[in-house]
Amino acid sequence: MSSREISPQDAPADPQGLSLRTNFAWVLVGNMVYAACQWGMIIALAKLGDSLMVGQFSLGLAVATPVLMFSNIDLRAVQATDVRRNYRFAEYLRLRVVMTIAALAVIAGIVWLGRYDPRTTAVILAVALAKGVETLSDIHYGLFQLNDRLDQIGRSMMLRGVLSVVALTVALHLTHEVVWACIWLALAWLGALLLFDVRRGRHLRATTEQSVEPAPPPGLERAWTLVCLALPLGIVTTIATINLHMPRYFIHARLGDHQLGIFSAMAYATVAMTLVGDSLANSAIPRMSRLYAAGKNAEFRRLLLSLLAIGAVIGLSGLSVAWGISPWLLSVVYSPEYAVHAHVFVLLVLAAAIHFVASMLTSGITSARCFRIQVPMFALVAASTAMGCARWVPTIGLAGGAMAVIGGASTRLVLAAGVMSYLLMTPACPRPEWEPSV
Repeated sequence: MSSREISPQDAPADPQGLSLRTNFAWVLVGNMVYAACQWGMIIALAKLGDSLMVGQFSLGLAVATPVLMFSNIDLRAVQATDVRRNYRFAEYLRLRVVMTIAALAVIAGIVWLGRYDPRTTAVILAVALAKGVETLSDIHYGLFQLNDRLDQIGRSMMLRGVLSVVALTVALHLTHEVVWACIWLALAWLGALLLFDVRRGRHLRATTEQSVEPAPPPGLERAWTLVCLALPLGIVTTIATINLHMPRYFIHARLGDHQLGIFSAMAYATVAMTLVGDSLANSAIPRMSRLYAAGKNAEFRRLLLSLLAIGAVIGLSGLSVAWGISPWLLSVVYSPEYAVHAHVFVLLVLAAAIHFVASMLTSGITSARCFRIQVPMFALVAASTAMGCARWVPTIGLAGGAMAVIGGASTRLVLAAGVMSYLLMTPACPRPEWEPSV
């Protein structure tokens, strides 16, 4: 039997897979703890260092993350929606390792061509190393997600979050160098990968892949087919990452490292809302994918509408909190220097709330395995953000960067709603995104 002949109903599943509610609870807690720890890292940089260190760290992320996002080609999403089990985990992992090594080489080339000062160069490379380790945990998360075991993702994220903030804080305290802090961060994430993700992933593979009929032997043809399938999502995640960092590029060029540090610190404070959205999407994508592949359109629609309702409530709640206490919050968490820009923080939270709702629609599009349409969609989002930055950052500074983010988020919401409406109205249309028979 070829891989295309396996129906979604017959696709193997982990007999110990958890319910949607339990999965969401686990991944939400994991994401919240991880978000708090990531924020703790920025606080440590601001408290134990200065805004220049925050700016260098943010620049490292802005340079390294887009390259790694492209090299990832979002294999996790492809793996999590592979309800027919056309590819084994080893094939996903092998491709991820090769692509990550290539990405690190590209980042080194970018740094060399960019002629950054030696300290900034070292920070960028150290951040890239840490993010490279993170990509290997991410591919294990795809395995957990496919088998409805998001409790493993939640535990791993909590472990990585705690280790990261401890490692970075201790390194800053001992060395007062952001470079060493990033190196310690990479080592902490490597420990979590080897001691948790790899061990749990090996056990899950032993209990779930044994029921799958043998796959064809791995080879360049199968690897290339997988690359071609995932490439549109790789382009999408790269564009989305560039879009996320777009205001940082303009602020760094126009206003310098100091203002970039202030903007980045406030932007990181909205990560909690973003990660709640990711929790909802990641817990629902495997189930939505099975429903869509099985033609259960009414159930698919109900689940998507539930996600949208929850997303809207949480987004509005976060915006209400930011509107009421942002000056006090920024002053306590960072310093009075940041509280002066409380209006910028409120705008950033509004943008995060819009992105929150839009991400629910995007998860529905991904669940339907409509990958290619997302490329022009996110290209328009990034173009909208760039135009906003070019127009407003030179004139109104940090607030202009936040306004540009709102413009990009609104564009994403409108476009995602249009694509999802088309999918819901034409459930019987051909679905060319499934892997070809290999």
